[in-house]
Amino acid sequence: MIPYVRQSKIYDYIKIRTIVYLDELVEFTKVSMPTVRRDLKVLQDEGKIILLNGGGVKVSEVVDHSVVGRLEVNAEEKFIICAKAAQYVEPNDFIYLGPGTTENYLISFLAGKNVTVVTNGIFHVNKLIEHSIKTILIGGQMDNNLGITYGAEVYDKINKMNFTSCFIGASGVSEKCVSSFDNYTAVINEKVMERSAKKILMVDSTKINNVSHYVFGEIKDFDHIITTDKAVIHFTNIENFVIADKFDI
Repeated sequence: MIPYVRQSKIYDYIKIRTIVYLDELVEFTKVSMPTVRRDLKVLQDEGKIILLNGGGVKVSEVVDHSVVGRLEVNAEEKFIICAKAAQYVEPNDFIYLGPGTTENYLISFLAGKNVTVVTNGIFHVNKLIEHSIKTILIGGQMDNNLGITYGAEVYDKINKMNFTSCFIGASGVSEKCVSSFDNYTAVINEKVMERSAKKILMVDSTKINNVSHYVFGEIKDFDHIITTDKAVIHFTNIENFVIADKFDI
């Protein structure tokens, strides 16, 4: 069995259990302990699992699945966050909208504001059309699972634009960094932030105090970081945090 297939089977096996131990995975895969350890290291590096003391393994809480699967996760929080974020939008703004599921909820709040939205989010397109929002979809290579376009063409086009503001999400926000599980998105976000006059981060409570693989900024880089009162924030500097609630809708 090729490593990729075996690693996929291991991950599926771990997902349906709370904690799995190495001996159990050796028995399940019928391969040696060193091979299992190498497979687990790959899955850990991808952010899919967490290796525990004592030989245990569990699924990471910051794993991001396909965009379709993530859209309904914490939907109420995302909706409330985007209602608040829309207050920072002005008529005729030239906006970059990140490709994530949180950002998708902002689209309905942009209707009638006469803005132009630039995005690499494939799954945003139908909703943008539905709300008659002027849109520039940046072309490039497509990742259908992530729902994004990426590559040199995307970076080059972004580098030639000046955004009034950007609205982006993240997989993790910690005191040290803001991060994404996806390298493509992290690189694009970093470039977008360079080209944006105002930078707004939108994250539900599950992203706070988490760290994902690819860093694209720090807390201080954002004008506003919008979350909800479900978030437990113990950071030293929280001046730019904005707490959204249902009254913002």
